[in-house]
Amino acid sequence: MDSEHRDTAADTPAVDPSQRRTVSDLQDGSISTTLWYRIHVLLHDLETFTNPASAKRLDKVIDLSYIGPPYFTPEEASVIKNIKPDGKERPLEALVEERLRERLEKRNKKRVDSGDFRVCAAHDVAPILGEILKIDLKLLVKDNDFAKLVEKKGLNLNGESWRGLKKKSFTPTRKRR
Repeated sequence: MDSEHRDTAADTPAVDPSQRRTVSDLQDGSISTTLWYRIHVLLHDLETFTNPASAKRLDKVIDLSYIGPPYFTPEEASVIKNIKPDGKERPLEALVEERLRERLEKRNKKRVDSGDFRVCAAHDVAPILGEILKIDLKLLVKDNDFAKLVEKKGLNLNGESWRGLKKKSFTPTRKRR
Protein backbone atom coordinates (compact mmCIF):
# COMPACT_ATOMS: atom_id res chain seq x y z
CA MET A 1 0.00 0.00 0.00
CA ASP A 2 1.48 3.37 -0.94
CA SER A 3 1.91 6.13 1.65
CA GLU A 4 -0.91 8.24 0.26
CA HIS A 5 -3.41 5.38 0.65
CA ARG A 6 -2.03 4.23 4.01
CA ASP A 7 -2.53 7.75 5.40
CA THR A 8 -6.18 7.80 4.37
CA ALA A 9 -6.80 4.61 6.34
CA ALA A 10 -5.57 6.29 9.53
CA ASP A 11 -8.37 8.86 9.21
CA THR A 12 -11.08 6.22 9.19
CA PRO A 13 -12.33 4.71 12.42
CA ALA A 14 -13.31 1.06 12.31
CA VAL A 15 -16.30 0.99 9.98
CA ASP A 16 -18.99 -1.64 9.92
CA PRO A 17 -19.75 -2.31 6.24
CA SER A 18 -23.01 -4.04 7.21
CA GLN A 19 -24.38 -0.87 8.84
CA ARG A 20 -26.75 0.92 6.44
CA ARG A 21 -25.43 4.40 5.71
CA THR A 22 -26.73 7.31 3.64
CA VAL A 23 -25.16 10.00 1.46
CA SER A 24 -25.60 12.38 4.40
CA ASP A 25 -23.26 10.17 6.43
CA LEU A 26 -20.61 10.65 3.74
CA GLN A 27 -21.12 14.40 3.67
CA ASP A 28 -21.14 15.03 7.40
CA GLY A 29 -17.90 13.16 8.13
CA SER A 30 -19.47 10.68 10.53
CA ILE A 31 -17.84 7.79 8.68
CA SER A 32 -14.53 9.53 8.05
CA THR A 33 -13.45 13.15 8.16
CA THR A 34 -11.91 12.92 4.69
CA LEU A 35 -14.10 10.37 2.89
CA TRP A 36 -16.31 12.98 1.18
CA TYR A 37 -13.17 14.84 0.07
CA ARG A 38 -11.66 11.66 -1.39
CA ILE A 39 -14.90 10.90 -3.26
CA HIS A 40 -14.58 14.35 -4.80
CA VAL A 41 -10.92 13.66 -5.65
CA LEU A 42 -11.98 10.46 -7.44
CA LEU A 43 -14.59 12.33 -9.48
CA HIS A 44 -12.12 15.17 -10.13
CA ASP A 45 -9.56 12.65 -11.37
CA LEU A 46 -12.12 10.98 -13.64
CA GLU A 47 -13.01 14.38 -15.08
CA THR A 48 -9.35 15.45 -15.47
CA PHE A 49 -7.83 12.08 -16.40
CA THR A 50 -5.28 13.72 -18.73
CA ASN A 51 -3.67 15.41 -15.71
CA PRO A 52 -0.55 13.34 -14.82
CA ALA A 53 -1.34 13.19 -11.07
CA SER A 54 -4.94 12.15 -11.80
CA ALA A 55 -3.79 9.54 -14.29
CA LYS A 56 -1.28 8.15 -11.79
CA ARG A 57 -3.99 7.63 -9.16
CA LEU A 58 -6.49 6.25 -11.69
CA ASP A 59 -3.91 3.80 -13.05
CA LYS A 60 -3.84 2.15 -9.61
CA VAL A 61 -7.59 1.45 -9.59
CA ILE A 62 -8.59 -2.19 -10.04
CA ASP A 63 -12.28 -2.05 -9.06
CA LEU A 64 -14.69 -1.78 -12.01
CA SER A 65 -16.75 0.85 -10.18
CA TYR A 66 -13.57 2.79 -9.31
CA ILE A 67 -14.62 2.63 -5.64
CA GLY A 68 -11.54 1.11 -4.04
CA PRO A 69 -7.81 1.64 -3.59
CA PRO A 70 -6.00 4.01 -3.87
CA TYR A 71 -8.94 6.31 -3.04
CA PHE A 72 -10.51 4.16 -0.32
CA THR A 73 -9.59 1.31 1.99
CA PRO A 74 -11.43 -1.96 1.31
CA GLU A 75 -13.63 -1.26 4.36
CA GLU A 76 -14.46 2.26 3.15
CA ALA A 77 -15.17 0.95 -0.35
CA SER A 78 -17.61 -1.57 1.12
CA VAL A 79 -19.37 1.16 3.10
CA ILE A 80 -19.60 3.44 0.04
CA LYS A 81 -20.90 0.64 -2.18
CA ASN A 82 -23.58 -0.14 0.39
CA ILE A 83 -24.66 3.49 0.84
CA LYS A 84 -28.39 3.87 0.36
CA PRO A 85 -28.84 7.02 -1.73
CA ASP A 86 -31.70 9.30 -0.74
CA GLY A 87 -35.03 7.90 -1.85
CA LYS A 88 -33.51 4.70 -3.23
CA GLU A 89 -34.13 1.20 -1.97
CA ARG A 90 -31.04 -0.37 -3.54
CA PRO A 91 -27.41 0.31 -2.57
CA LEU A 92 -25.10 2.54 -4.58
CA GLU A 93 -23.20 -0.43 -6.05
CA ALA A 94 -26.38 -1.92 -7.57
CA LEU A 95 -27.44 1.47 -8.96
CA VAL A 96 -24.02 2.04 -10.56
CA GLU A 97 -24.04 -1.44 -12.11
CA GLU A 98 -27.56 -0.92 -13.47
CA ARG A 99 -26.71 2.46 -15.00
CA LEU A 100 -23.47 1.14 -16.51
CA ARG A 101 -25.36 -1.81 -18.00
CA GLU A 102 -27.93 0.60 -19.50
CA ARG A 103 -25.15 2.72 -21.02
CA LEU A 104 -23.41 -0.34 -22.38
CA GLU A 105 -26.63 -1.58 -23.98
CA LYS A 106 -27.14 1.81 -25.65
CA ARG A 107 -23.52 1.74 -26.78
CA ASN A 108 -23.97 -1.78 -28.19
CA LYS A 109 -26.82 -0.56 -30.35
CA LYS A 110 -24.88 2.47 -31.61
CA ARG A 111 -21.43 0.96 -32.07
CA VAL A 112 -22.01 -2.34 -33.79
CA ASP A 113 -20.17 -1.08 -36.85
CA SER A 114 -17.15 0.30 -34.96
CA GLY A 115 -16.80 -2.63 -32.59
CA ASP A 116 -15.92 -0.24 -29.73
CA PHE A 117 -18.07 -1.30 -26.80
CA ARG A 118 -15.85 -0.13 -23.96
CA VAL A 119 -17.13 1.79 -20.95
CA CYS A 120 -15.30 5.08 -20.47
CA ALA A 121 -14.75 5.96 -16.82
CA ALA A 122 -14.76 9.70 -17.42
CA HIS A 123 -17.85 9.65 -19.60
CA ASP A 124 -19.76 6.86 -17.89
CA VAL A 125 -18.71 6.26 -14.28
CA ALA A 126 -18.17 9.90 -13.20
CA PRO A 127 -21.63 11.17 -14.26
CA ILE A 128 -23.33 8.18 -12.67
CA LEU A 129 -21.52 8.60 -9.35
CA GLY A 130 -22.00 12.37 -9.48
CA GLU A 131 -25.73 12.02 -10.03
CA ILE A 132 -26.27 9.36 -7.36
CA LEU A 133 -24.15 11.19 -4.76
CA LYS A 134 -25.55 14.60 -5.77
CA ILE A 135 -22.17 16.07 -6.70
CA ASP A 136 -22.27 18.70 -9.44
CA LEU A 137 -19.44 17.69 -11.79
CA LYS A 138 -19.47 21.03 -13.63
CA LEU A 139 -19.03 22.86 -10.34
CA LEU A 140 -16.33 20.38 -9.31
CA VAL A 141 -14.29 20.95 -12.46
CA LYS A 142 -14.66 24.74 -12.25
CA ASP A 143 -13.60 24.97 -8.59
CA ASN A 144 -9.99 26.16 -8.93
CA ASP A 145 -9.42 26.15 -5.17
CA PHE A 146 -10.37 22.46 -5.03
CA ALA A 147 -8.10 21.69 -7.99
CA LYS A 148 -5.20 23.44 -6.23
CA LEU A 149 -5.91 21.54 -3.00
CA VAL A 150 -5.92 18.21 -4.86
CA GLU A 151 -2.70 19.17 -6.65
CA LYS A 152 -1.08 20.09 -3.34
CA LYS A 153 -2.47 17.37 -1.05
CA GLY A 154 -3.62 14.53 -3.30
CA LEU A 155 -5.71 12.08 -1.28
CA ASN A 156 -4.21 12.98 2.10
CA LEU A 157 -5.31 16.24 3.68
CA ASN A 158 -2.79 15.79 6.56
CA GLY A 159 -5.22 17.14 9.13
CA GLU A 160 -6.35 20.06 6.98
CA SER A 161 -10.10 20.46 6.73
CA TRP A 162 -12.11 20.78 3.55
CA ARG A 163 -15.48 22.49 3.65
CA GLY A 164 -16.77 21.35 0.27
CA LEU A 165 -17.01 22.85 -3.16
CA LYS A 166 -17.64 26.53 -3.61
CA LYS A 167 -21.33 27.15 -4.01
CA LYS A 168 -22.64 28.70 -7.18
CA SER A 169 -22.93 32.43 -6.98
CA PHE A 170 -26.06 33.84 -8.48
CA THR A 171 -24.77 37.37 -8.17
CA PRO A 172 -25.05 39.00 -11.57
CA THR A 173 -21.73 39.81 -13.15
CA ARG A 174 -21.15 43.37 -14.18
CA LYS A 175 -21.07 43.70 -17.90
CA ARG A 176 -19.28 46.50 -19.66
CA ARG A 177 -21.45 48.68 -21.78
